[in-house]
Amino acid sequence: MANSKTNKRFDQYVLRGRLRQSGFERWRYVFSAFSKFSGQERKFFIELYIVNPGLSPKTALISQKSRLAISESDLQYALAGTESAAHANDELDVRPSYVLVKAGVFGKEGKEINKFLASSQMAFVKNAEVFKVGDCIFGPKSLSGSVSVTSQDLRLRPELLCSVGSMDWELKFEHMIESAPMYRRKGYFWIPVGLKSLFSGSIHLDGLEYVVLPKSSNGYVDKSWGERPNSPYFHLSSSKLTSIISGKPMLNSCFSLEGEFKGKLCASLILDGEKYNVDNFSMFRRDSIIHDCSQISAGTEGEKVHWSVSIHKGKMVIDIDLYCNDKEMFVRDYEMPQGKRCLLKILGGNGTGEIRIYKKIGKNLELLEHANIYEAICEFGQTEEVGKRV
Repeated sequence: MANSKTNKRFDQYVLRGRLRQSGFERWRYVFSAFSKFSGQERKFFIELYIVNPGLSPKTALISQKSRLAISESDLQYALAGTESAAHANDELDVRPSYVLVKAGVFGKEGKEINKFLASSQMAFVKNAEVFKVGDCIFGPKSLSGSVSVTSQDLRLRPELLCSVGSMDWELKFEHMIESAPMYRRKGYFWIPVGLKSLFSGSIHLDGLEYVVLPKSSNGYVDKSWGERPNSPYFHLSSSKLTSIISGKPMLNSCFSLEGEFKGKLCASLILDGEKYNVDNFSMFRRDSIIHDCSQISAGTEGEKVHWSVSIHKGKMVIDIDLYCNDKEMFVRDYEMPQGKRCLLKILGGNGTGEIRIYKKIGKNLELLEHANIYEAICEFGQTEEVGKRV
């Protein structure tokens, strides 16, 4: 299915006006691939994170860098045990400005690899309807590019905030199930544009080749932009569900939940072809989502992180429970637009669990469906003010 006319406009860069100096935009693509050598299945991600592009269009400015250039006068102040007025608050005042390509893999030995570029290195190629970011291409139906960070790179530039490694990709994709914007308020916008997407192509991660097959890619695409990313941040999504009742794959089912928006979540669910959208913000609706994320003991398996969600919409109740082994999760870092060395740290992994769908009948609940969930994106994050002074 081709991109709908309604969502086609979101394929183009949207930061405008004041958001170019004080805002972010994030494009995310997630999919599964198999090792060509061992057959191992892994969950990959490719992201484009644009932050304050109008502040420093010719130079990628990373606020996590410990200091700006130190002048001779600054050295004299340091030797005297004081700081110059000009540089006393450099660590707090620097605001990020760049385009970041972030790519990697979830699961055991998961990693993220970052490539920072100046915003002037991002251009729209009109005749091809694609964005070129350095050697990376982001199109409405294709992705290509590469990222690479060596151990020496990381020693010299710890502000890269990523793992050592290399990854390149040549991919095509198609949205099979789309969603309308789920959160559209002043200062923030989120749309899970490809609730269920099919990816195909190939990836090389640290020299090993992986194959992406459409029917098993379990792809997902979303976009968000605004004044700053959510904190706390909560996200769950999957398009691989199998009914426990019938034993059959639920091919026309998928879901995505995200927040927190003023402490609440928004959700877009397609279950057996039925749509259940919950935005939580209409004063005339009684829809609600209760959610939690906690660490639990898993016995001999160590520790797990448990995401729980209960959705109440009309006469329907939908309960979701997902789990990730803590040893198969890692933290991804995103600089916040306001600077001050403030990071959004997102703990993420590839989860499994269950979903139950009930119908309210009087004071009782009738179970309509009970299914296993696989290949789920499970994330929770909060901001950390690295540069905060006590």
